Amino acid sequence: MEFLIVSGAVGLIFGILLLVAPKTARNINAKVSRAMSNVDNFICKYNQGIGICLVMSGVTLLFVAYYLYKS
Repeated sequence: MEFLIVSGAVGLIFGILLLVAPKTARNINAKVSRAMSNVDNFICKYNQGIGICLVMSGVTLLFVAYYLYKS
């Protein structure tokens, strides 16, 4: 539930930002792109380990969701 509220608020804020101050949104995009290139390099360097961790966390989350649904 909290995830939906947070993602809705972020979408609302960025939507208003794009309508009111598109240059500011473009500057934020440039900063995030620089940070994400560092993340991309890290993910490409350790792709197997990160992939295994993501698969294990996905299976765990699905198990927890199934367990909560059944109880």
